[in-house]
Amino acid sequence: LPACSYLPGIRSSSINEVLPPFIAGNLQLAFKAFGKKMKGYFTNDAVVVATESRTSSPVRIPRDSETMQHPQIKNLYPCGEGAGYAGGIVSAAMDGERIANKIAVVFSK
Repeated sequence: LPACSYLPGIRSSSINEVLPPFIAGNLQLAFKAFGKKMKGYFTNDAVVVATESRTSSPVRIPRDSETMQHPQIKNLYPCGEGAGYAGGIVSAAMDGERIANKIAVVFSK
């Protein structure tokens, strides 16, 4: 695999291993179509980091509105879509920034 800035790193696997057939098949067709329109993007060196879904978390991990920490687990800062505090990438980024700012205040003391 080529070098990639994604943390925690990447590993090679078939898209069929992580997605249902109807999604994997449609993505494979879309990648080929995109590669015809944007020359150089659909190559053996291309890296697709997966998976991200458009669904919101069915759960909400509790957090204190003052400390932003879980009320029972010290230093656990639930945030973003998976914790139930966002519904998309922009709101997840905003929530992550809010939590990062709170953590910075805590650790600057």
